[in-house]
Formats: sequence, C-alpha cells, structure tokens
Amino acid sequence: MNYRDYIKDLSQRIPQDIVALQLERRRGSAPTQAFSEFITHSEQGEWAEALLFRTLKEGNIPYVPVRYGKSDKIIAGDPNFKDFYKSYQDELDSIGKRPDLLLFRPDEYTKEWGDDISELPEHKLRSVVSRATAGFEVRSSAYVTKKFIPKKEKPFLSFTPKVEDLNIVLKWIDTFGVPHFYVQVFFDVIYIISFREILLLLQNARIEERGIKNKKLVGKLKDGLAFVIEKNPKNQFKETIHIFVNKGHVLGQVLEMPKPIGQRKELAEGRLLHYVSFVGGKAVLDEKLLVDLVQKPF
Repeated sequence: MNYRDYIKDLSQRIPQDIVALQLERRRGSAPTQAFSEFITHSEQGEWAEALLFRTLKEGNIPYVPVRYGKSDKIIAGDPNFKDFYKSYQDELDSIGKRPDLLLFRPDEYTKEWGDDISELPEHKLRSVVSRATAGFEVRSSAYVTKKFIPKKEKPFLSFTPKVEDLNIVLKWIDTFGVPHFYVQVFFDVIYIISFREILLLLQNARIEERGIKNKKLVGKLKDGLAFVIEKNPKNQFKETIHIFVNKGHVLGQVLEMPKPIGQRKELAEGRLLHYVSFVGGKAVLDEKLLVDLVQKPF
C-alpha cells in the first residue's frame, strides 16, 4: 500500500462524531477587514517559516528545501482582495491546501526552480510537487515553552491544526501522494508531528465530551490527555484540535529569538494598521530525527 492509500484508509476509520473528514468542504467567505493582531500573527508565521527554511538549507540533510506555500501579503481591505480570496478557494477545491515547504531528493530537484516554486503555473506544479519527498506545514506559537506552567486541562502546549484544515490536507495528499508533516515553531523549541500520527491519535483516543455552553471533546490515551477539540474565539470559533506537543517530536532548538519591529500599513480610505514583524533568529535541528521521520512516513 502506498502513502496516499494508507492515509485515505486511515482517515476513513476515524469516527465522524469526532472529526467529520468525509463531509464536503464548505467554501469560506472573504473577510471584510483586517486587524493589527491578525497581521502580527501572520508576520510571526512568516518568520517561523523563514527560520525553518533557512535552518534546513544551511543544515546537512540529504534533501533540498523549497518554498511552496502561497506568499502573497494581500489582506482584507487591499485592492483585489476578493479576487485573490476566490482564487485561493478555487485552489483548495482543486488540489487541497499547500504545505509551506517541500523537501526534494537532489536527484528529483531541478536547479532552475530556485528556492521558491510557489509562482510556477498550475500545470507545471502538478508534475513538480509529486516528486517531493515531504511537505511541511509550518505553524507559529507565541510561547516560550520553558516558561509554560502546566495545568490539569492543559498539561502541555500544542500543535493547533483547524478541523477544517484536515480535509484540505487530505485533498492535497490525495492529489500528490506526498507525506505531510506539521511543524510548530515556538520561540525556544521546534516540534514536528506527521499527519499520519495525527490521524492515529484521532482514531485511537478515548473521547469524553465536556462543557455545557462551551462544549469540547477531550481525547485520552493510556498515558493521559492527547488532544482537545474546541471552538476557540481567537480562531473565529472554528473547531481547532489542540494536540499536545508531547505526542510529537522535538525537532530543534531556537538559539536566538527574532527582533520585533513595529510596522504600519495604510488601507483604503486612510485606515492605518500598526503591527509587529520579526527579523532574525537562529535555530538548530535534530537532523537525524528529521531524516528518520521523512524516510519512514508510515
């Protein structure tokens, strides 16, 4: 059985009352305006992706990292945002959600691609992406893990994929057959978990429903809490899976934090947004772990 079929079979074993992976995706509606907090969070995510990409490129792994995810900085309130958003929704329906980075074996990589293939035409990407060895979805978290105080309901910090994202990741895997991983970048530690491991957790955990007004599903394994699924107001009340990082792997350490820089963006009709961008930072990866995970995706 190949990776594509393995993941499809695994996803079909997850009870629909936990995560409805078989439902047809509902297209999102374009937001009407952006906020400073949203842009700061987006800038933090771009920093995390750049840090991981730079560290992979400077490391000693038998793969070539390439940027693949959408890099447009257009936001609600910018001209042509609605057209951009519609195009993005069309792509999600067509191929699923792109991971941010891809790894290629040197013999599968072509130098003319450079460091970034995100702007290649769709017909070209169809043949290029399927040659990748792995895809990394990079997420950022505004925490220093060493200062986190465990609580009964939150013993660890977490990977935070949205439930709706799982469906479009499945679509991408079905389109290209490339192993997929989530990477969570904190300000001191980098964690990684495979999409396969996420599906296995959802399949094998014992589920408890808690709360009356704000309901959430708690997933337990023999060694304790594994994840919590809740509707978080910070994510527009979209269902988010908080998978505790101890269910993943420590991929690396952030040796130097980035420097925060204040920025200003002017939108239509003179509306100003002030936000923070991030520059610099340094990390080191457990390259043996990375290679082992990539070479044994299931």
